[in-house]
Amino acid sequence: MSKSIQRALQCVRELESQRASLMEILLADRAYAVGSVSEVRRRCGKPNCHCVDGQGHPQTLFLFKGEEGRRVCKLVRRADVHHMAELGDHYREFRAALRALRATQKRIEEKVMVILRNRAVTYE
Repeated sequence: MSKSIQRALQCVRELESQRASLMEILLADRAYAVGSVSEVRRRCGKPNCHCVDGQGHPQTLFLFKGEEGRRVCKLVRRADVHHMAELGDHYREFRAALRALRATQKRIEEKVMVILRNRAVTYE
């Protein structure tokens, strides 16, 4: 077996290990807040307040998501702020794992094609 095939096989094994780890994240039994959970900051309007020059006071938490081509904004109740922020973190982690899975899958396909090209027999 040639060195390039050995390197490609080793790389595929490592990528398959990464893929398995990503699948565990994606298939975890968790709840998600689909959309973007964001804190909105507002200025209070008092002329001597520190928020005049800054970003404002943290005021409320919203869940932003798209529905039927439109952006929808839902206010999160104060009692649910911590829980929804955690669910938003879960969703971000899920999306990141999905992107990484796609990239890993692409790299696996590239390495498999290297193996195919090296093992291909031409007939004349």
